[in-house]
Amino acid sequence: MPFLILLWCTASSHVGSPGVIFEGLLGPYRILANIIPAEVVPGIARVTIILPENPQNITLEVRPVYWSAGLKGTPKADPMVAVPGEPGKYEGELWFMNSGTSSVQVIMQSKGETFEAVVPVMAWPTAKNSMTSELGIPLTILGIFLVVLMVTIISSAMSDSIREPGKERNPAVEKRRKYGIAIGSVIMLLILWGGKTWWDAESKNYDEYLFKPIEANSRIESANGENYLHMEVDTATLRQGKLSRKLSLIVPDHGKLMHLFLIRKGDLDVFAHLHPERLDSLNFKVKLPPIPAGDYHVYADITRFTGFSETIISDFTIPETSGFQLISNTEVALGRDDTYTFSNPVSGKKTSLDGDIMICGKPGIKTDLPGGYSAVWETEGEKFETGSLYNLDFALFDPEGNPAKLEPYLGMMGHAVVLKYDGSVYIHLHPTGNYSMGSQQMLLERFESGKIGMQNLPSVLSFQDSIDRVIKVLDQMPESERDSLLMGNMVHLDPADPDHIEHSMVSFPYAFPQPGNYRIWVQVKIDGKIVNGAFDVEVE
Repeated sequence: MPFLILLWCTASSHVGSPGVIFEGLLGPYRILANIIPAEVVPGIARVTIILPENPQNITLEVRPVYWSAGLKGTPKADPMVAVPGEPGKYEGELWFMNSGTSSVQVIMQSKGETFEAVVPVMAWPTAKNSMTSELGIPLTILGIFLVVLMVTIISSAMSDSIREPGKERNPAVEKRRKYGIAIGSVIMLLILWGGKTWWDAESKNYDEYLFKPIEANSRIESANGENYLHMEVDTATLRQGKLSRKLSLIVPDHGKLMHLFLIRKGDLDVFAHLHPERLDSLNFKVKLPPIPAGDYHVYADITRFTGFSETIISDFTIPETSGFQLISNTEVALGRDDTYTFSNPVSGKKTSLDGDIMICGKPGIKTDLPGGYSAVWETEGEKFETGSLYNLDFALFDPEGNPAKLEPYLGMMGHAVVLKYDGSVYIHLHPTGNYSMGSQQMLLERFESGKIGMQNLPSVLSFQDSIDRVIKVLDQMPESERDSLLMGNMVHLDPADPDHIEHSMVSFPYAFPQPGNYRIWVQVKIDGKIVNGAFDVEVE
């Protein structure tokens, strides 16, 4: 299993760190924030904020707020600096001193009023930096010089420190000098050995401290003629985080305890978004759609009571003898929010820009969706740059080619999954960004309560039972009532271009963390049906 860049942007690779993307409102103003977490903790996070309306005469500050410390234990805010020549864009740096569930609080002063927004950030060391040769070589030379100098000082101290010119060295003194060289060399070797031993121990401890994704074992189970995916969490991967990583303390995100994505490896031509039922704190089960045999990636997103959100990873194989059939031959009654789709394999014909398809003055990439629907991805070029923040805009059309009317899907106007072809980068996107709404809710409730520390976590068994009852109530609600509840105060911003009024759009803010080839699955609901479409993109 390759090392992953996961949902909440903590398990990052060494090739460019992904950022936490947030889009919403800061007071009356639209805000788009991109936070690049520090790869090592303590470390510096980079923050970029864009205010499209470019309000004047404002001050903008950011500060880290930790779940365990609350607002009262928060350090002083750091100012954001306007970027010359880019109106409405601000940049700054922020120190994260502790690991765990944290957030960035954005504070704006405008016309005597204060506006705030909280963006969840999972701060955990994800990389072990190596010393560059440009720094290592001079330090090595300096170290050798200091060792020789120290040995010289010791030997001089044991012999004549001052001798008149022309006077021969006393044999006894010369002997002491040699003893001094030997003793000094032994002392320095012991110091160097002790330092290396200490450093190796610290390095080993840091290796244990590096974030490691939770892993699980997934298998097929059959019952009453139907097939299920059974996922059992590997307890050996739950060592990090101690209390905060207890799976009994997970909370709903978008009304679901777990969002599980199945993607067939290699050609990435099969995609499913499922929501397993919790059997106990370590076991989850969900009915499988009629997908074909093959090896699959499994990514399961969860959020805990502390606001810490992450992705459980697993591999899953459907053998050729499993009796699975394609959708054309059978129907499976899935949960009302579960969905799957088939698309062209990435090894086959690639989609490309079509100059004849123009959406809002831009060329687009078109893909057909199930049910005769279609989607067009607005884009000005086939390639994207690593680390640059983009709005991925998609226009949806009905079978007659008219703008489709989008409906809420789990409280959002759309979902998207981005996966690098080799499976090393995975992200679950929403129109509001790539952070967990459940994480943000838990952080806000925590800060409002004024509680601090890790001693006031709820009882494991009673909390798990109460959450299961909440999930049951949500699942039994009519969709309109549930969507209204899940959307809450969430802001779904439409593109500002007035031309977009003519058709239905969904937009996802995102910055690709690594160069390479990616597939993007877009999920929307139209006429009460969940439809999915796949797009491919090359990132430089």
